Amino acid sequence: MLRILIIDDEPAAGNILKVLLEKHINIAKEMVLCTDPEKGLQLLESFKPCLVMLDIEMPKMNGFDFLNKASHWDFHVIFTTAYDKYAIRAIRFSALDYLLKPIIITELQEAIQRHLLAVEQQVSGPGQLVNNLINNFKSPEHFKLALSTMKGIFFYKPSEIIYCEGVGNYTRFHFVQKPAMLVSKTIKEYEDLLVEHHFMRVHKSYLVNLQHVQKYEKEGLLWMTNGEQISVSRRKKEDVKNMISNT
Repeated sequence: MLRILIIDDEPAAGNILKVLLEKHINIAKEMVLCTDPEKGLQLLESFKPCLVMLDIEMPKMNGFDFLNKASHWDFHVIFTTAYDKYAIRAIRFSALDYLLKPIIITELQEAIQRHLLAVEQQVSGPGQLVNNLINNFKSPEHFKLALSTMKGIFFYKPSEIIYCEGVGNYTRFHFVQKPAMLVSKTIKEYEDLLVEHHFMRVHKSYLVNLQHVQKYEKEGLLWMTNGEQISVSRRKKEDVKNMISNT
């Protein structure tokens, strides 16, 4: 039985989500809709949801405040939001899920499927991801990227990442003094997240941390701090040269 707690201060939006779940998610489930985040905190104890679908933009207590006030994080979270670029970036950094309003049925189904898969695999408790999200909001300058793998969830500062390598629909991360790690997301997704942390896409297959570049050769080679060489695509050479000179 999937117990879902929906928290949205707008009754109409909450009811729409509840109806979509009822009609289009064909699994055994029990749902409670709550329009008051304070009451939602109580329902964490009495209803004991395994999934909380949480609105971000609420006037009295936003979604992140709600999580910060929760006494425990033994539930998974799917955020719902009309659109907040900074909030979405923080959510993605923490490997948590979100849905944009108005909610599209196929995206809802995919999000629920990801939740069920995470529960089935039992890779790690959801509390780690929520804790990382809260810490990222409290200290934006100390962001950590959550990388979810079959072996567990790992957290890294952007400064610990030397470069990312695209391998089909996967991304291989190369770290400072740690083994490489393969993650099942595309390099494009990580480019969107890391571009504001001194990373640059220098090739269709490489996203590099400019702070780990030791030398740039005009032939189009970057020497990284781990001794490896990264090829720069022809169309990126001038951009890379300018970025490195300004770093």
